[in-house]
Amino acid sequence: MGFAKLAEETGVPLWVRHVLVPGFTDREEDLKKLGEFINSLQNVEKVEILPYHKMGEYKWEALGIPNKLVNTRPPSQREMERAYTALRKC
Repeated sequence: MGFAKLAEETGVPLWVRHVLVPGFTDREEDLKKLGEFINSLQNVEKVEILPYHKMGEYKWEALGIPNKLVNTRPPSQREMERAYTALRKC
């Protein structure tokens, strides 16, 4: 948030990208707060909600690092729409 405020103060345009991970970053209350914060900024040019995906799972395996999201599924289209709706309510 500090970076976003600094960018606003200096007139740097921002694109906000939020990764929607079911069970982690998809709570309606949190999305509304994010929307309120985004709306408080004057320099936001674009807002995107990106669906979590499993394309990089092989990297975790190659590095020998346990992937805590291994059992997490990508969000459905309905969940994506709900997230956008929650952001717009602000």
